[in-house]
Amino acid sequence: MRDPATLQLLVLDDEWRPLHRLHADHDWRLTMDALLQWDSHWLAIEQRRTGGSLPYWTDIRLTRALSKRLRPMEISLADHVIHSGQGRFSFREAGLL
Repeated sequence: MRDPATLQLLVLDDEWRPLHRLHADHDWRLTMDALLQWDSHWLAIEQRRTGGSLPYWTDIRLTRALSKRLRPMEISLADHVIHSGQGRFSFREAGLL
């Protein structure tokens, strides 16, 4: 069984600094409201878990699906970062975004 993970969405400014943080299990409308409120075109996924920091196949699918669905709204996925006790993995740094 996989370890429990927390998943948050970060609304970012144009220099990728966090403006607002949302739990991923909130209604998607709250995320869109936050993006509009902060006039942001950038979103990041931040994931914390106790297992290793390498992405699972489900992480990759989530990142691809979210990135694809944000494009028509002129919103881009800045990164998906996985933090764990053993380290950190960035999809952007790995060339996956």
